[in-house]
Amino acid sequence: MVDSAVDTLSFCRICAAACGIVVTTDSGIVVKVRGDAEHPVSRGYTCAKGRALPQLHHSADRLDAPRLRGNDVTWDVMLDDLATVIGATSAAGGPDSIALYLATGLAYDSVGQVASGMWMGSLGSSSFYTAATVDNAPVLVAAEMVAGHPMLNPVWDPEAPGLLLLIGTNPVVSHGYGTTLPDPVRRLRDYRDAGGSVWVLDPRRTESAAHADEYLAVRPGSDVAVLAALAKELLLTSSNLTHLGEACDADDIALLRIALEPFTLGNAALAADVSLAHLEELVVALKANHGSVAAFCGTGTTMARDGVLVEWLRWVILILTDSLDRPEGMRFNRGVVNQLRPAKPGSGAAPGPRSRPDLGRVAGQMPVAALVDEIEAGSVRVLVVTGGNPLSAFPEPDRLRDALASLDALVVIDVADTELVSLATHALPALAQLERSDLALAEHVALRSGMQFTPAVVPAGAQRRSLLWMFASLADRCGSSLLGGAAPDEVSDETFLSGLLGHGPFDAGDVIAAGPHGVDLEPTYGWVRSTMLPDARWRIAPGALLSRLARHLGPETGLVLIPRREANWSNSVRVAGAGDEPVIRLNPVDASRVGVGEGSWVALQSAYGSLVATVQLDESLRPGAVSVTHGHPGSLTGTLTSAHRDVDELTAMPLASGLPVSIQSLGM
Repeated sequence: MVDSAVDTLSFCRICAAACGIVVTTDSGIVVKVRGDAEHPVSRGYTCAKGRALPQLHHSADRLDAPRLRGNDVTWDVMLDDLATVIGATSAAGGPDSIALYLATGLAYDSVGQVASGMWMGSLGSSSFYTAATVDNAPVLVAAEMVAGHPMLNPVWDPEAPGLLLLIGTNPVVSHGYGTTLPDPVRRLRDYRDAGGSVWVLDPRRTESAAHADEYLAVRPGSDVAVLAALAKELLLTSSNLTHLGEACDADDIALLRIALEPFTLGNAALAADVSLAHLEELVVALKANHGSVAAFCGTGTTMARDGVLVEWLRWVILILTDSLDRPEGMRFNRGVVNQLRPAKPGSGAAPGPRSRPDLGRVAGQMPVAALVDEIEAGSVRVLVVTGGNPLSAFPEPDRLRDALASLDALVVIDVADTELVSLATHALPALAQLERSDLALAEHVALRSGMQFTPAVVPAGAQRRSLLWMFASLADRCGSSLLGGAAPDEVSDETFLSGLLGHGPFDAGDVIAAGPHGVDLEPTYGWVRSTMLPDARWRIAPGALLSRLARHLGPETGLVLIPRREANWSNSVRVAGAGDEPVIRLNPVDASRVGVGEGSWVALQSAYGSLVATVQLDESLRPGAVSVTHGHPGSLTGTLTSAHRDVDELTAMPLASGLPVSIQSLGM
């Protein structure tokens, strides 16, 4: 018998880490996925989600045909009907009545991500929503305030040993948040073996904390007090600050000193409920690693009440230790397709949602907290959802579900037949990652400065199509063209991606020829201050953040909710072996205090709602912290949050970490 199995190199697109994989196929069937040992970054590593790609690809839940109001139809029928609805809605309510939500499932579909933006531009609509205002907006807002551009992101170099500070993030499971981290355990081990040290500040002894030199079990919501106290101590060390006069404005430095004055190490130790000696040791370590400090945060802080302050103070510590834009510290990736350039002078921000004048845009994007108001007010009449499920991510999911039913059209583009597909008027079957060509477009957070490409591993199945074809076909029916007059069938995804590469530093043919192993772009240093900052100085003391710091109230008392990531889940997408039962994790001390035990059925309640789940005892949690998986469809934490109250004024993010909660037993 002849072995017909074929191995094809590709890279995984479940998350931004873009690990190299070897995909084994046999007669069009995806048989196995394993790590590519020759990949220069991931080095043979892949996670459980990557190895489960065969099951995901051949899942019985795949969406295989266009579905119009619950019935399978041809593409022509689907697109003709959708174009008619969009045309009528736009004529009646203007182009902004057509909205698009770009979720994590589309974030790593490079063709789809770009095509969706082009299509919105062809309509003239600015009603663009993304998952950034679900979990990431503080990163963008702080970067824009300090460095002048929301996409400027400091990237860790694990080959430059120094001090790595992980705050409310668990890269061993998430594979990085702010810096992508393929092969995370070995990266942390190699870093420490080379002389680097790792400190983790988190209410839970995470999988990453297990690979750290020091772990501080800080109280949720105390991160601001801790980082502010560390920054104050660094400002007091004049011998380490000879660079600061050139890097920052003198008036900003003076304002920062005043703002940090109340934040002592003693007060921080009390707020965080950690040893003062440990914080003093961390100060010594920061000073000893001047020029080689790295720090990044995660959803534990970004989804908290003052996440924007945590992100800002991270920048402050990196600036005070002269650890930005230099070889021994954290670098910035210019990008290949999305190359960073200074903001144009006088380019004002687009207006925010009409129904929520209290909320502004973040990096040009509408805030998701306002979407249900926009629908109820009639400002949004058609919603296109690409690769996500707002019901598992947004606040007030029950209210959102009712609002979705009132739309002229709910258009869902996905690979799977999900709950949202069942609610859609128009469901469009998209290619899964192994059926499409891609570039790695998470450029500004990538561990590697460069670019990699993968062709499709298997042909498109059933009636699935690429998002480029969908949007280009729809644009043609609406009287415009995304492809310069070319027919959608004439432009392949690979041709489209070659065009995207045409304006970058690489020859498109070289990138495509290099395939998943990619091409390297030599990192450069000093370019941010010299080209991105108007006066070559960091804005270390933005007025809005100084005012916010003065109003900071510190952590909540009692039980509070914190988010977590799971190795076998990618937001609302479950991979093989992952349970779908809703679970609430409690420290045994807290469980005993509220009278529940392992397997107890409980209601978790906040001021805004409740969810029901079973208890799992977890000694890795510090007392007072209640942990629920973010985005888990069985435990909708959005029911605990509000779209109106506790929504951050600067980031438009609903409070979802450090949220006060209580537990009521419902029996075993």
